[in-house]
Amino acid sequence: MLKCDYIYSRRQPAKRFNPYGILKLNHSSSMKSKASTYSVGLAIPTYGRKKELNRLLSSLSRQSSIPDQIIVIDQNEPGFLDLLISEWGKILPIEHALVAYRSASKARNFGAFKLSTDIIAFPDDDCIFTEKTVEQIRLAFSSNPNCDVIIGDKKPTNDKHRINKKRSRPINTVLGLFRSKAETSNMFCKNTFLQNMPMLFNESIGPGNYTSIISNEETDLLIRMLRENARIIVYPGIQIDHHSSQISLRRSLKYGEGRYELIRRQKLGCLYYLINLLQPLGRLARSPSLDGLKFCAATMLGRSGITRIVSNLANLDHKTTES
Repeated sequence: MLKCDYIYSRRQPAKRFNPYGILKLNHSSSMKSKASTYSVGLAIPTYGRKKELNRLLSSLSRQSSIPDQIIVIDQNEPGFLDLLISEWGKILPIEHALVAYRSASKARNFGAFKLSTDIIAFPDDDCIFTEKTVEQIRLAFSSNPNCDVIIGDKKPTNDKHRINKKRSRPINTVLGLFRSKAETSNMFCKNTFLQNMPMLFNESIGPGNYTSIISNEETDLLIRMLRENARIIVYPGIQIDHHSSQISLRRSLKYGEGRYELIRRQKLGCLYYLINLLQPLGRLARSPSLDGLKFCAATMLGRSGITRIVSNLANLDHKTTES
C-alpha cells in the first residue's frame, strides 16, 4: 500500500453526545444481524468545505447503522476543522488526519492505508448519505459475498423524490463501467481486494495541486480493478445524495478532458473514444434546453481532446523557447 506523509492524526472518542441539537439519534440496535458482519470505513478527503463536511457528518450521525471507522483527511491549514471534528467526534468514530498536501487521490490512498475495515468507501466531502446508506452497504455485501466492488446510485440533490427501480447487475466490461455512472462517492470496495492492487488511485489524476486532470480517477481505478478480475456489480439500493458535477461550463470542459485522458492513457481505442464523445448528445436529446446545449458543447469539446492537445503543444513550445 501507498504511504503518505502527514502532520498529525487524532482519533476522536465515540461518545453519545449531540452538539447540534439532534433530539434522538436513530441508530439501529440490530448490530448482530447478518448485515453487520461487514465493517464499513470511510476515507473522506476535504479541502475548504467546512459547511459541506458538516452536512456529511450530520448525515452519518443519523445512519440506521453507524460506520465503524471514519478518517477525515484534512488538507486545510492547521486549525480550520479542529472544532468541527472535535464536536462530531463525540458522536462518531472519527480519526482526524491533517496532511501537508492537496491531492484528493493521494488523500484517498492515505485513508485506505489507514482503514482496517472490511469495506472501504471514499465519499466526497460535499455528498450526503441517506438514512440507510451504510446499512444498505452492509446488506449489499451480505447478499453478494463474492463481490469485490459494489457501485451504488448517485441521487442528485435536486431530485430527492426520484426512486431508482433498476435491478442489480454485474459489470464485466469497460463500457458497463461507463454506463454505471460510478464516482468516488458511490463506490464501495473490499479492503482485501484493494490491498492486492499494485496501485490504488492514480495520484496524477483528480482534484489537487499536482495535475490539471481533475476527474475520472475513480473510473481509472475501476478499469484497473476490472483487469485484475474484480467482481463488480451495480446495486441501486444504495443511495447517495450528491450535486451534479456540471455546475459550470469550465468544469464541464475539465471533466470532459479527464474522460479523454482516461481513454488515451488506458488505450481503450477509437470505439470508446467515439462513444464517449457522442454520449452528451443523447443526454441533450432527452432534456433539450439552451443551457443543456452549452454544457453539451463544453463536455464534447473536452472529450474531443482538442483542448488537451493544444495545451500540450503550447507547453512544449514554451519549454523549447526557454531552452
